[in-house]
Amino acid sequence: MAYNQFSSPFSMAGKGCSKSDGGSGCVKQVGGKWLIMNNKKGGVWRRCTSEQNCNDQLAGYHANS
Repeated sequence: MAYNQFSSPFSMAGKGCSKSDGGSGCVKQVGGKWLIMNNKKGGVWRRCTSEQNCNDQLAGYHANS
């Protein structure tokens, strides 16, 4: 079972990050790794190999939702 610390600042990182919510965007580079942050709940939604890979994953997600 995984340990989850709800008071951690990382559990909420990314919440409200979308440009439509006034944020700077949910694609971030952290420690040399590309991530897509979860806009609704915070935290990491997906890990990517590059910024373009993150944008492609988001485009695919939004095309199917």
